[in-house]
Amino acid sequence: METESRPEEDLFEWEVRDSATPFHHHAFAGSLAGVVEHVSMYPIDTVKTRVQVSPVPLGMREAWREVLRERGFTGLMRGSSVIGAGCIPAHIGLFGTYELAMARLVDRQEHQPVRTAACGGFASVVHDIVLTPCDVVKQRLQMGRYLGTKHCVASMLRQEGLGAFYRSLPATLAMNVPFTGVLVASNESLKLLLKARQGEADTTLSTAPAYFACAGLSGAVASALTSPLDVVKTRLQTQEVVLSGGLTSKLLQPQGILTVARAIVQEEGLRGMFRGAVPRMLLSAPAAAISWGTYETVRKALEDFSQPEGKRGHAGLFASSSFSSLVGVNQLS
Repeated sequence: METESRPEEDLFEWEVRDSATPFHHHAFAGSLAGVVEHVSMYPIDTVKTRVQVSPVPLGMREAWREVLRERGFTGLMRGSSVIGAGCIPAHIGLFGTYELAMARLVDRQEHQPVRTAACGGFASVVHDIVLTPCDVVKQRLQMGRYLGTKHCVASMLRQEGLGAFYRSLPATLAMNVPFTGVLVASNESLKLLLKARQGEADTTLSTAPAYFACAGLSGAVASALTSPLDVVKTRLQTQEVVLSGGLTSKLLQPQGILTVARAIVQEEGLRGMFRGAVPRMLLSAPAAAISWGTYETVRKALEDFSQPEGKRGHAGLFASSSFSSLVGVNQLS
């Protein structure tokens, strides 16, 4: 008796929720989302870094003027090429891991915020392991030190060793795991409320504004809750640079997470743990909207574009036109 032959197992069988979304669509959408997010929000990120590492209280306006006075507008973008390159593999890892975990652990038709938050946490670990060395270099360049990227990397290796690139990883994970968990749980909850989740039968490109709105609101909430951890992470990543300036403070000696947090509270009070909270929220809300909104929209456009022309409908035809225009722009640039 002949047994029915089974189709060869697909490496990406985890994409059971939608066979029209292959892995390379997630990779392209995720990497594009990462580049757009980081580059577009970079000037605000530079201001946030200056506010957080300043040895004296510094407002957003003063930090902005300080950067412009030192290096002009280009100072606001200093280090952006480093994070721009690093965020491509990091965001492929982020969104790829997130989709894999969601497919395995979450029923998208149910409201499961705790499981969704866990998926975001797993994705954040992969993202941060890849991006943290780039983030360290980026923040040091944002402070106006070093001649450039190569000089920064060489100086760190010579003076501090390879460990300097990952010294802040525990603090980064302590911040980004709960941040991403809160963000994706809120985001998926809002999308479920608005019937804009992946897998919804009536989800089309017309849902794109909802993707951006849900992600932006979720980013603001997550950033407010995790701001103290971001202050500690930034101090850890830049303490050697501040120390070279000759300033005296408990915060300027190489220390661990708890020691730095305790020193901040002793010298500045609890208010010090929320330095840069406003610019961080101004950064995180649109950054989350841009990153997750772009990812969802591009993924949906690619999904519709890959369908046979007769099955695209209005949304698919719009996706085809938009994607073709995007390719044309990239070829011209």
